Amino acid sequence: MNYFQRSGLLLILGMVLLITGVSAVTMGISPHHVNQGEMVTITVHGLQDGANVTMNWEVFLDEVPGSQFHWEILGLTFPINLDEADFRITNQNTVQNNVTLTNDVPGYGTRTLVMSGQSVNGIWSAGHENDFINGTWPIILNEGTVLPGKTSVLSLIEWHGTKMANPRIPSQVNGGPSDFVIPLSFSGVSGGTIRVSIIVDGDLVLSDMVTIGRPMSRTGNIYAASTPSGAELFIDGIYYGTTPRIVRNVPPGLRTVKISLPGYRDFEQRVTVPSLGFVSLTGIRLVREGPATGSLRVYSFPKWADVYLDTILVGTTPLTLPAVPVGPHQVTVKKAGYHDFTTTVTVRESMMPSQVIAILQRSMAAVGTGELVSGGPSVQASGSYATFEKPDWQPFTPTSREAMMQTVIDRRAERLQAFQ
Repeated sequence: MNYFQRSGLLLILGMVLLITGVSAVTMGISPHHVNQGEMVTITVHGLQDGANVTMNWEVFLDEVPGSQFHWEILGLTFPINLDEADFRITNQNTVQNNVTLTNDVPGYGTRTLVMSGQSVNGIWSAGHENDFINGTWPIILNEGTVLPGKTSVLSLIEWHGTKMANPRIPSQVNGGPSDFVIPLSFSGVSGGTIRVSIIVDGDLVLSDMVTIGRPMSRTGNIYAASTPSGAELFIDGIYYGTTPRIVRNVPPGLRTVKISLPGYRDFEQRVTVPSLGFVSLTGIRLVREGPATGSLRVYSFPKWADVYLDTILVGTTPLTLPAVPVGPHQVTVKKAGYHDFTTTVTVRESMMPSQVIAILQRSMAAVGTGELVSGGPSVQASGSYATFEKPDWQPFTPTSREAMMQTVIDRRAERLQAFQ
């Protein structure tokens, strides 16, 4: 492609973007270090109506004086409307919890939400669903009592909604500006950290941290590795990079770790991060999306036998099938001159394959060549072996030579089982 062709292609692409109004959402937060009461600003550019927005805040109080905790978000202004919105808060290392939110919405009025309750094993969670987020918030208060023996409190806050006009307010014709700022400050946090993660339409657009005061840094660490590597790592909804990764300065307590990679199922696990401790998550194998599968290995003695999986011919032994749907399956092994071997095997979603070992029994009717003549012995199947009959003979079992051959086969199978 020459220069003029490339220039024309870029011009057409630019016109398409201009006509369709496509723009990338960008966000930032500053400053990264404040004292309590000082303002922090989140700056947003290009957030269009119809966008699905998820905001995760992690508020860590590193040193709680006494048995009471108390922090407030002050001066928060939300100039857009998120409808069909959900709000949830979780406190850790607490006993009693009280949350109060007061909201002033132009054209709607003032409303207050109060949530309170007792923690279970030091953890309390509450939420409010199917509402809207808009306007100014004079009061966002979280307070209560601290679990005996604990000196820190961790609060996890999640907001989720769709940017759109509020149907409850006739004067709203859209969800608000696409470029705006969200100012806020914290009170009651003399030492701690605030981590903010914002996801728009499934894409991470902001993940950053603000330090308040001088925290004591009695935090822990998490190491996470996955196969395949390069998966996104989230801790309580906060993005921390891609695997493999060491995440330092993780607030102690019960944390939810999620590892996500397109085309694979999310891995999620809850871990307890000790103060000044280390949590290692290794050996994580991500599973591809779609029906769950496992692997199946089929051996036979003698080998080169046909293998049927659920009546379908799939190959000859020795055989490994890498993507078999989990659950029970019928396996039949066939070889000319031998009795069919049939069994049922349950395939599991595991790193270790399920296994079938087929010891084929020779069919005595197939031994030798020639043609049976009148008066000669006839052959009748009897269980796994055959017996020979003649009018003047008594039925007899296989010769010692055939028994010896069977013993050799059995010993081979025992060796294979021991080796596996």
